[in-house]
Amino acid sequence: MGATVALLIVALGVRAIPGQRPLAPQDRPKEERELREPMQLLGRSASLRVAELDALVSDSRRDTWLTTRRRVFELQGCPKLGDWLDGPEGQAFERTLGELRRGSREEALAALTLTTELARRTEWTQGILRKNPAAERLSRLVADWLRAWSDRAATDSLLSEPAIAATALYARATQVAGKRVIGRDESLDAAATAFLAQQLRDAQGQATALARTIRAAHPAALTGLDERDNPLAGLDALAERLFPGLDGECK
Repeated sequence: MGATVALLIVALGVRAIPGQRPLAPQDRPKEERELREPMQLLGRSASLRVAELDALVSDSRRDTWLTTRRRVFELQGCPKLGDWLDGPEGQAFERTLGELRRGSREEALAALTLTTELARRTEWTQGILRKNPAAERLSRLVADWLRAWSDRAATDSLLSEPAIAATALYARATQVAGKRVIGRDESLDAAATAFLAQQLRDAQGQATALARTIRAAHPAALTGLDERDNPLAGLDALAERLFPGLDGECK
């Protein structure tokens, strides 16, 4: 009898212990060669660490990666993003991004590193007519990365935080692109919201891994996405925290 009571007490005690919250993807055990603090590669000091990616890019892509990352990280004078992308270096840049997106998780991070650095070193503000095709082109570059990687990246210890950052940067580029003399381009906002819905909800309308990861780290970022008035405001505010001052002015 005494033994039975003792077992019951132990069982109740075990049930009373609160369960541990699951580790966030970025906090899970790292692989031996995995880069630490990957968000630093998307920040203002990325030039100090970008060479760490060289050894992690596959042999078949390393030459084009090295050439492209030198071009991007040595850009001076704040060229207009659209003009640069239309030139031979920009066309090679887009080809390199495509190759890296089709590669490993480290190469996916390399592609996003190039994209964010290009956004930092070029100008993509409004033109004379208050339209901004350059910002739209930046948003498409980020959207291509999200299409290729958002599902896998959201639960990946290396890519989960960069995936959140990419989603926020997509919203920031779209916010800049949609500004008009009066109000906003609602058709552009609607297209961006529809794209994000594909990334954040599955076919049954349930939250995707990316949506869950964003909500866990930044609960307010996805509020308002279903609203007609400025649906990207939450993600745009997150972009300002993750990429302070990154608004196309290239200061």
